[in-house]
Amino acid sequence: MLTSLAYLLAPERLGTVVLYRLNKDFAEAWSQLPRYRDNDTSKPIRPAYAGLATALSAVTNQPIVIMPDIDNMPDDDRALPTVLATTKPIAPRLLTRAVRIWEQLIHGGTDANTLSPLLAQSEMDKPKLGSFIRDAACGRPRAPQWFYRVAAWNFAAELAREPLHLPAGTAGAGRRVEWLMDTRGSLLAWDDVSKGRTERPARVGYAMHKIDFRVVTLPGEPRIGIHVLPTFSRLATHWAGTRTAFVERGKNNTVLRLPVGHRRAGEGWEPYARNFAAQVVAACNLEAIKLGTNETLAEVKESSVRALVPGPTEHPLGKGTGTRFNLYLANHVKKVAAKLKAEQVVYERTDVEVVRHTKGPVARDDLDHALSGTGQNKIRILALYDDEYTRERMITALTPYLEESEQTEEWGDNRDHRLTDRLRVHLRRLPALTSPTPVDWHRELSFLSPLTSTMLTGVWVETIWNPKKRTPRRGQPDVYDPKQDLRRHFHRRGAVSQFIAQRPRPKPPKPEDEEGPSQDSEPSTDIRAMAGDVDAESQVGEEAKQSKQKRPRLDYPAINGLRDLLFRLGAVDGRLAEGVALDRPTILVGLHLRQQRVSAKFGSADKTQMVEVLTALHTDPDPHKPWRLEMYSRRDHAWLPLPQGEAAFGSGPIGVDQHARHKEGAALVREHIKAALRILPGQTPLVLVVDTEACRTIWPGLQHARLGEGTLPSEGLDDTGRSVAVVSINTSYGEVPTPVDRADARGRRDPARPQAPDNWLHERTTSTGATSWYLAQKSRSYDGFGQTAINGSTYTRFTIPEDLRETLLRKDWHSFTATQITVPQTGGHKPKDLAALAAALCHQSLAWDARTRHPVPLHVAGAVDRNHPEYRGSSFETETEQPDEAAS
Repeated sequence: MLTSLAYLLAPERLGTVVLYRLNKDFAEAWSQLPRYRDNDTSKPIRPAYAGLATALSAVTNQPIVIMPDIDNMPDDDRALPTVLATTKPIAPRLLTRAVRIWEQLIHGGTDANTLSPLLAQSEMDKPKLGSFIRDAACGRPRAPQWFYRVAAWNFAAELAREPLHLPAGTAGAGRRVEWLMDTRGSLLAWDDVSKGRTERPARVGYAMHKIDFRVVTLPGEPRIGIHVLPTFSRLATHWAGTRTAFVERGKNNTVLRLPVGHRRAGEGWEPYARNFAAQVVAACNLEAIKLGTNETLAEVKESSVRALVPGPTEHPLGKGTGTRFNLYLANHVKKVAAKLKAEQVVYERTDVEVVRHTKGPVARDDLDHALSGTGQNKIRILALYDDEYTRERMITALTPYLEESEQTEEWGDNRDHRLTDRLRVHLRRLPALTSPTPVDWHRELSFLSPLTSTMLTGVWVETIWNPKKRTPRRGQPDVYDPKQDLRRHFHRRGAVSQFIAQRPRPKPPKPEDEEGPSQDSEPSTDIRAMAGDVDAESQVGEEAKQSKQKRPRLDYPAINGLRDLLFRLGAVDGRLAEGVALDRPTILVGLHLRQQRVSAKFGSADKTQMVEVLTALHTDPDPHKPWRLEMYSRRDHAWLPLPQGEAAFGSGPIGVDQHARHKEGAALVREHIKAALRILPGQTPLVLVVDTEACRTIWPGLQHARLGEGTLPSEGLDDTGRSVAVVSINTSYGEVPTPVDRADARGRRDPARPQAPDNWLHERTTSTGATSWYLAQKSRSYDGFGQTAINGSTYTRFTIPEDLRETLLRKDWHSFTATQITVPQTGGHKPKDLAALAAALCHQSLAWDARTRHPVPLHVAGAVDRNHPEYRGSSFETETEQPDEAAS
């Protein structure tokens, strides 16, 4: 049995809400508000309900939300504002004055005063929150969007009343953690700030525990779920780049949470509270909001103002609360919420165990068969390098695919060398790869066209780009990262690519180590076993007895880079067939959607595009027939082998204009996907594997409120009797309950140490008879990198022994995660069999020895998206292509 950090509450236990119902006149007045800017350097924007809600929260020091009274998320911020929801009544004079001042600021000083008289006429009500839930009895509860915010606030307020007790463990003293709630409904361990430092460079950092709450529905569950989300939030010591601030004002044990902007002040910049929050507070003659300076912010423990670190960055403190803290928190919530009769969400073990039959790279004897699905007789790996040691690393990784390793001594540059009957390698030195400044790649890569026109080519490329050192020192220019430009050039020539980071040559071994094997010697038995050259099991004897110091160090970046390149070239060996039980040919389709902002330069996005990637894994129970990967090409309106499909996708814009998640844009997406799926061959059964979070607004049948009854991606595909199943995969951190402990595990030495998930599929069946499946996992870091990776199960960050404190606080502490599987359409299969199929295709991946969060077809589609030159970057729509840059 797996326990989780999610809890179920009956509607009558959700508390009450204070509602101000806003009439149509208020909605009309709102629509007439002008665009505004809250500082001289910002871009004018249309007023959002969140802006007024932020200002009112600053005035009242309580959570406030203004949202439409509808079940579905509005398409934009201009939808009718029908209710103002909060936790306590607001003094009428304060409410109308604050709204009037805010509107005056929006109008640039003109006292239009159109909103506050209308708000004063609104009716204030205090109903029970559960009265807004509909269709709960059938396991499809629905409620207005604001409902989910208020339910989270009420639950957080209940937990804030009770401190969390952390037992002493080995640290010598327990801790009692008190919580303060902020105006967004999160709980903050305000008085328990952790401090860390590093010497090189000299830095001091701070962090505090924060608990967020998300109200969710579970498949077929009549009750409302609340997901508890603990984080170890790192705090900024300067204002640069910050976007969120907390202000402790000593009012009703609630901390004000504010969005932060930055404006010019003299020759520098200063922070300010967005949405005119500080100006409205001052005009209401309340305690002023003062964010302070860098100096006051750096005094974290003494300051009443704190700010979150903006995004991923190097920091003296690691991320994550750890699994032990999560277990203490889960038990604490269960105890405190007992008076609400909350039930912890748990999952029961099934009889389905996922097994990984094969690890390591594709074996040499299987490689030609694995590549035969591409339909190409000859395939080339083009290895581009500048540094001689990179060339050696590439050759070492390729050597296991040779019959005799001595053959590499004859390998020269600029010509093909045979690896197998089907695979060739071509080495070429290209000094421009290590240029720190932009390069004319059209000229430098002119040699590519003759190569890519004669053979399917995958390019293995050296790069000096190091994302960990991407920030230049003061006075130095930015280091040029060529990957985006190179990918586009390769794709336009019909080639796929993978990069290998340059690394310095290892120092010569010490005299006492000269007799032991080195990293650069002939490929070891370990690496040859990975490629199938020897039986790894037969080597357990002598080689297993070698000391750790004498074992050869494998170049995993090179090995894994080659594996990924072969995967992009379409290599599918028998490992998937071994782990999946299919009794007839079946096409497994991965449907990956993502909405991306589009711009011609960084920071200027003014529209969005829908990224749509479809992949198909063609399976066959006949072991002599290779499984093969295809990808749909919108440009060609055809399904192409994976490498050609990725090249076609990467050579054009990443997304599709006018396609979107709602209304007309969603209809266009549905038609495009249907047109692609209709041309899959014959009557072969289909299993569509879709990303729940990305697809459910486009196909409502994926939503819990309409599960299996609304429109699905399979619509129109089964009209001719074709078997079509739909499997929905949800990996959302906020929605899928976080695994906490394998509660029925035996042989615990430490009862407070959570037991990690195992390889069994779990399930949960509700009172309405609906079943969903749950594949929980520990991260690879948690599982395989020594004691430091599992410190979060041994200690909490509050109870680390003093002699280990500085070291362990710097580490990231991983928690468990899970994939939730539902089956909205069975297509004649048993739902459990489809869930087992999805779980097996997560556990046995193609180019990775650990589990992936999505099954293979969906994982491949996501990988193709991430390899596009425009992925989360600027658009190249306005570029003019060179005449001969088209792919051959």
